[in-house]
Order: sequence, then structure tokens, then C-alpha cells
Amino acid sequence: PRIVLRVAIMAHGIGFAGFVLANAFDELDIDEVVSAVRGLSDAERIALIGGTGFVIWAEALLTASVVPGMPARRGALAWLLPTATASVIPGPSDMPVRYRMFTSWGYDGSEAGTAVAASALLNIALKLVLPAIAGIGILVADIPLDGVFSTIATAAVILAVFVAVAAFALGSERRTAVLGRILDRIWRATMRLLRREPPNPKLADRLVAQRAESLEMLGDRWPYSVAALGLVTLTRVALFVMCLRFVGVPESALSWTAIFCVWAIVRGLTVIPIMPGNAGVSELAFIGMLTQIAGSSFVNQVTAGVVLFRLLTWLVLIPLGGVAFGLWQTGLRRRATSTV
Repeated sequence: PRIVLRVAIMAHGIGFAGFVLANAFDELDIDEVVSAVRGLSDAERIALIGGTGFVIWAEALLTASVVPGMPARRGALAWLLPTATASVIPGPSDMPVRYRMFTSWGYDGSEAGTAVAASALLNIALKLVLPAIAGIGILVADIPLDGVFSTIATAAVILAVFVAVAAFALGSERRTAVLGRILDRIWRATMRLLRREPPNPKLADRLVAQRAESLEMLGDRWPYSVAALGLVTLTRVALFVMCLRFVGVPESALSWTAIFCVWAIVRGLTVIPIMPGNAGVSELAFIGMLTQIAGSSFVNQVTAGVVLFRLLTWLVLIPLGGVAFGLWQTGLRRRATSTV
């Protein structure tokens, strides 16, 4: 019953997004969308499958980068299964699954917990940094966005300022302590107005301790993690560009810069999971912003490209997560048999 309920919630989210888009764009024709997807050549299908494989490989390297001595093949399993879980169950449902996988491979609780926390930290950091970069890119490249999407882009620029200030402050322990003292004064004044007791320890001490803990999590592996984050971004954006180009969206209508900026902003929106797999939310944001940039005459091609991208980076990962679960359990049984 729970699985049926979750599928129903996802279907409802997608249905709501479709309803909104149908009312926003008169030119939207589902038959044309389906025709564009079906019209892919064999070479294009192979390229998309290969692109999806590169995305999984990049994510595997990122997952393995935070665990000492973990091979990429296990990184792939430790990304696919938790990702499939989070695609069905909203919230941080992937974290306990990843922790269980790490401990089953012989890592102790402390190592596994640190690796899971480091993975979550990198994921959140990327989702905060990307919209900031996109907001600046939208201004510099003069990408046309109006209405609510313009508001989102403006918020991304404001976020860029906060991210830059935070990055500078957290760059050293002394600056982190200074920032903490400033925020602590504001926080304590607010608590007094609310007639509540301010928490201890002071915010400055907590920030310094959190900074040290975060650095300890990544240790000397952080250069590999940062490189893997860059590779994940590159492979995902490249796959998105292929999806849109293959269904007929030309460079003249949507540049790769515009595609990256929209992808980055939507990626940032998923920092708070509202729906399982962000069903409906991502589609609505992708199609709405990309169509506004390309023009309503391309709404069917844009919709087809977004459908392809979401199929490859969301729906396909759910059964692949099942395969990863099977491989993980098979490996555990073989280990148990060999130790008898």
C-alpha cells in the first residue's frame, strides 16, 4: 500500500505540472512531444544511454571519494541504491541506506557515519553553489527571464552574494569565529525579543567546531571530491544538452549557457525535497524557464527534451537501484559463504 501511495503522489505531482503547463502554453501538444521522443535515431539513443552511463560513473567516483580505499564499482552501488530510495521516498531516506551499505563492507560505524555526513555536505554545498553561479551567469549572458522565473533568478544572485561571503568567512578559523560572533549577537537579540533563553555554546564556537569537523570529514581527499563534483556537473549538463538537441532545440534558441543556468537553478530547488524524486516540481521549473528563454514555439521540443532527461536521471535510476540492491546482497552472501 505504501508503494502504491508513493507512486500515486508522484503521478499527482507530474499531472499537476502538466495541467499548469497546458494552461500556460497554448502551443503545448502532447502528440508532438511523444513524436519528438519517438523520432530519435538509433545513434542518438546509444549516445543518451552512454551519457547516462557517464553520469553514473561520475556519481560513483564522487561517492567513493569520501570513503578511504573504496573502489568506484562500490561507489556506483552506494549511489544507485540510495538514489533510487530517495526517488521514491522523500527526505533524507538515502542516508541510512548508504550507512548500512558502508558498514556491510567492513567500515566501522565512525568511518561510515563520517562518509555519509561528508556525502551529504558535498551534495548540499553543490546545490547551494550552483544556483549562485547560475544567477550571475543569467545576468552576464543577459538570458531573458520574466515574472516568477525572474524572481527566482534574482534570488539566485542574492544567494551568490551570501555564498561568496560565507566562503570567505569559512576560509580561515579566525574569520569563521568573527562571523560567528556577529551572527551570535543577532541570534541572541532575536531570542531575547522572543523571551527565550539563547542556546549554549555560543554560535561562534559552534561554527568553528563545525568547520573543523567538516575539514576532518574530507581530510586530504577533498581535492578528489571537488574534482568529482565538477565531473558530475559536466556529465549531467552534457546529457541535458544532448536531450534537448536531439529533439530539435537548436543552439540559436537555447545556448549551453542558458541550459546550464536553468539546470543549476532547478538543482538548487531540490535542496529541500518536496515530492519523491521532485516529481512535477523539476519538470515544471525546467519546461517553464527553458520555454521562456527559447520562445513558446519550442515548447513541445523543450518538453520532449525535459521528459527524456528526467527519464534518464530519475525514473531509470529506480529499477537500476533494484539491480544495485541485488548485486549488493549477492556480494554479501558470497562473503558470508567464503568466511564459513
